[in-house]
Amino acid sequence: MTTANENFSVREAEALRPRLRESLHFSIQEHGSERVCVIEDAAASRFHRVGLPEYRFLRALDGTRPVAGILAQLAREGGDAFTEGEALQILRWAKEQHLLTIENPHARITEAEQDHRVREAVATWLNPLVLKLPLFTPDAFFGRLVPLLRPLLGWPGFLLWLIVVGIGAAHVGIDWRRLAGDTEGFFARDNWFWIFLAWMGLKVAHEFGHGIFCKYFGAPVREAGIIFVVFMPMGFVDATASIGLASRWRRIMVALAGLYVEFFLAAVAAIVWSHSEPGPLHTFAHDTLITGTLLTLFFNANPLMRFDGYFVLSDLLDIPNLATRGRTWMHRTLAWLFLGERVAKFKTPRTRAEWIVAVYGVAAWLWQLVVLAGLLMGATVALHGGGLILAVIASLTWVAMPAWQFVTSLAQGVRSSGLPLFYSAWRPCALVAVAAAILFIPWHGSISSAGVIELSDTQILRADCPGFVEKELVHDGEIVAAGQLLFELRNDEITDDLARSRLELEQQELRARLAYTRKDVATFQAEQAKSDALRSELAERQHYLATLQIRAPFAGRVTNRRLGTMHGVFVQAGEELARFGRPQGNDVKIAVSEHDEAQFRAALSQPLEIRIAGRGITLPGKLTRLEAHATRDLIHPALTALADGPLPLRKIESTSAPESHSANDSFKDYELAEPHFVAIATLDSALPLAPGEMAAVRFRGERATTLWDAAQLAVTRWLSRYATREG
Repeated sequence: MTTANENFSVREAEALRPRLRESLHFSIQEHGSERVCVIEDAAASRFHRVGLPEYRFLRALDGTRPVAGILAQLAREGGDAFTEGEALQILRWAKEQHLLTIENPHARITEAEQDHRVREAVATWLNPLVLKLPLFTPDAFFGRLVPLLRPLLGWPGFLLWLIVVGIGAAHVGIDWRRLAGDTEGFFARDNWFWIFLAWMGLKVAHEFGHGIFCKYFGAPVREAGIIFVVFMPMGFVDATASIGLASRWRRIMVALAGLYVEFFLAAVAAIVWSHSEPGPLHTFAHDTLITGTLLTLFFNANPLMRFDGYFVLSDLLDIPNLATRGRTWMHRTLAWLFLGERVAKFKTPRTRAEWIVAVYGVAAWLWQLVVLAGLLMGATVALHGGGLILAVIASLTWVAMPAWQFVTSLAQGVRSSGLPLFYSAWRPCALVAVAAAILFIPWHGSISSAGVIELSDTQILRADCPGFVEKELVHDGEIVAAGQLLFELRNDEITDDLARSRLELEQQELRARLAYTRKDVATFQAEQAKSDALRSELAERQHYLATLQIRAPFAGRVTNRRLGTMHGVFVQAGEELARFGRPQGNDVKIAVSEHDEAQFRAALSQPLEIRIAGRGITLPGKLTRLEAHATRDLIHPALTALADGPLPLRKIESTSAPESHSANDSFKDYELAEPHFVAIATLDSALPLAPGEMAAVRFRGERATTLWDAAQLAVTRWLSRYATREG
């Protein structure tokens, strides 16, 4: 079987009469200090950059002269000349890019080339995650719009953009905490509809931006249609003709036009979100803001993917075909790693451009793996069982086929080198073994969790009976004696009920005495039983009213920053009034996730490290207690997202109520998004610490885990945080 390269052997150089396709267009551009030629293949919507010597050689391919004759003529004209071997390499590249028509009766598409084209077509159409459907040519449409929108496409439009984006950014900064709270549960299923609407609208506007700026700068817009990503439809506009623009800054502006439009719409959405009440409009504006900024930056502005950010980076660095060159360097390096120096040579980067290409190749290769895993995960979550089928098909089209091609090229390299099989196989096996060891060998990792400093034996003093704060008899941080009166509440309704109960008891006792004087035994016994019931009820009311006085359970210290400002405030039953603890020593109250519960339970009575945030010190401690059941109650306000803590919250549903409330009104409508266990660690240090200081608890896990399990756990935690919607 012949190969594509054998179509251009040195022996055939005299007979070859290559000819460039007539539909190609050429333009000269400045890239830094170098002048290059851009070849535009309009039929395939592709662009190629070559040097001026290569351009002179390619332009001489008119189909009437053999390669040797062209080389001789170029040598006579002076300038850079090619050897016959170099010329054949250029011809091979041009043929692979489908730029040539070969005038040679022996030239034909080989079986290998045909198989390669079939594999590419099958991989494209069977790819379930990305499917592109061209629909129409929008060039005339954008041509009619440019004169109408010309003021907005120049400096006046840019000034308007700056003003609106600045106002939107100011609103986001002012309401940042509320925005963070609204973003929790962004990917929850009940929010998918609004995300879909925001995504669709923004991406249509995004592609419109590319098209209108491309036409504004004089480049044609050849194609528009629909592209499906994980079955989510989006519009696309082919603005690749902008690569032929001579001005680098115009090319960059066309590449950034989509982001430019999306940021403007996201700023408008930020203003609407900030001034709207919770409801459909508020939700849609919020989702438009997040989608038009974070998601757009993550995908479109990411230079590691062949989207807008990549073309901007390539132009800024003056390195054309950065992705292709980086991929080639990466493949060569992988071949060297797998087969060694005798099969594949490792090319050490020496120049600035070579280092950039190498770093980009490694980063893009790693990023493609991350994106593939993310898209497959998104398909699995969105489509349940169908996601497994998509994962299998996508793995075949995105991973299996390229991997098979890579393995095939390695096998060809081994055969051509003549090395024994053992020499060629031990390196791949060793690399696979090392990767498997890194991923799956168990190890004892470090377990950490967030906590907050409290006084030793801290208790929360709550109001058993609702009422208005009549007296505050202590100050924040004051040391009090056991039984000392701390707060006195007033509840006129309960006081009136007690007075009525006393009056009813007196009347009932009078009726019992009258029955006794009449010697009516049966009536007396009945009235006496009613009197006993009323006495019991009166005692209960007196005890309940007595709870309006809150006393110290033992000698200790009272803490609450609101002390001194609570007079006249109405507190609900169960609402926190203050925290009370021992005057010496500190504990750490820890929020333990359900994932780490087993590790913490195994570490009971074991030493651990406690790092005090803001002080930069680490103190010894011991884990002394772990609650038996997890709870959604607020473990401590300082640990929650509303106080910039690590624990996400969700609003309490109207049909349920929490077991306890915080005294701070901003927390009373929230509960933890995920249940957590409460753990207590005792500090083995006499260093005085203020209650409310943040801490991080860390210890060596008793149960072994693997890097693979740790990565799965991290992804699960992230998904559970952003897939849980506030009520």
